[in-house]
Amino acid sequence: MRFLFLHSPFLGPSTWDALSAVLARQGCETLAPDLRDALGAGAGAYVRIAAQICGMVDAKTTVVVHSGAGGLVPSLQLAARPRLRAVVFLDALMPHPGRSWFDTLPAAMAERLRAAAADGSAPPWPTWLPPGALEQLLPDGEARATLVAEASAAPRAFLEAPAPDIAGWSRGVACGYLQLSPAYADEVAAAEGQGWATERFDRNHLSLMTRPEAVAAALLRLAGRLG
Repeated sequence: MRFLFLHSPFLGPSTWDALSAVLARQGCETLAPDLRDALGAGAGAYVRIAAQICGMVDAKTTVVVHSGAGGLVPSLQLAARPRLRAVVFLDALMPHPGRSWFDTLPAAMAERLRAAAADGSAPPWPTWLPPGALEQLLPDGEARATLVAEASAAPRAFLEAPAPDIAGWSRGVACGYLQLSPAYADEVAAAEGQGWATERFDRNHLSLMTRPEAVAAALLRLAGRLG
């Protein structure tokens, strides 16, 4: 199998390192491009990221998106069609056409981040968490230091930009959802409501880094169901 991994816009490509290593030992090919520079395009980030990676997609590739990268999928489908055949949402937002990333948040959290974006950018994702929470999610100090170093401030122009409204993006695309944490219960329920194949791995949002063997097994099962 061949996987194209898209990291959260608020993190970096190292989030895929452990999972990629496990899959490589099982004979899979993996790609995990760095998408962070494209966020500087603000409202144009969706199109810019799609243009950056569409050449990496072929009919044998399963695209896997984590967290906020879920909103990128319709733009990628438009850029890569008809080559994009399979997508797995890994504890990821469902596509939100016409709505901004801020619109996907609970109102209180959105207002807190807007207020913190005084210099035009929201603070890096690790600072959104309560004290000690990141250490619980990611106990390995070296991996945690890399994640923090890669987590850059997200431009408010990107966070406020409505995601492109691309009708019928999922036609011809086999979609699946792999839930890692309780926070994404609504998303996996929505996926099931659309008839997508689903898997549940009840740990936490960064389990792709801390439990890569188990996540790899679930991902391979789900990708197999997508054909």
